[in-house]
Amino acid sequence: MTRRDEQREATRRRIAEVAAAVLVEGGTAPTTLAVQRAAGISRGALLHHFPTREQLLTAAVATLRAGNAASVQHALETATGADPIERAVRALAASALRPEMSAEYGLWAAARSDPDLRAALRVEEREARDALHAVIDAAFGPDVTGHPAYGRIAVLTIQFLRGLAITRTLSDTEARTDALIHDWVGVVRLMLAEPTAPADRPSTKRKRQPAASPSV
Repeated sequence: MTRRDEQREATRRRIAEVAAAVLVEGGTAPTTLAVQRAAGISRGALLHHFPTREQLLTAAVATLRAGNAASVQHALETATGADPIERAVRALAASALRPEMSAEYGLWAAARSDPDLRAALRVEEREARDALHAVIDAAFGPDVTGHPAYGRIAVLTIQFLRGLAITRTLSDTEARTDALIHDWVGVVRLMLAEPTAPADRPSTKRKRQPAASPSV
């Protein structure tokens, strides 16, 4: 890669980071003009890297997704307590409750009535699904991912995290959120303790669903 290529990539990455920051701060999908002003660049420079608003927002989602994955890793590294299940669920929940995640949910909601944005986000979604499951796998670790029930645990944990994030945004208190996390830790433990007949064991190679879904 030449120096010019490196500079071009750095500029593109900075614009995506600014778009992600504007999205988080505003809570709604930003206009290209808002991103242009925040980044301090010309209209031509913005369009050179991102010809359409949809491409810009897709890059912003990818930036948010990477940040959310890093937040889970940090939470796992700094978590206290000996129980690996509780550490995993709490680390994942901490990521799901970040403003960055709320912003990503807001963008997916906006895509419901914006066909062009929805089409662009579907491309990012294909990568996001694999990245999401990789984050979940890393959080729970090999002792859990090797369990016959893990396929169901992973999928249901994702749904729990989404519901937790939406509920917390609307009205729930921190105490209520903590109680819900505690309850889900208990559910995961029950699923791991449940005997599973060999013929009924779900595959740990989960089938990726086509529906759009934010990262964590």
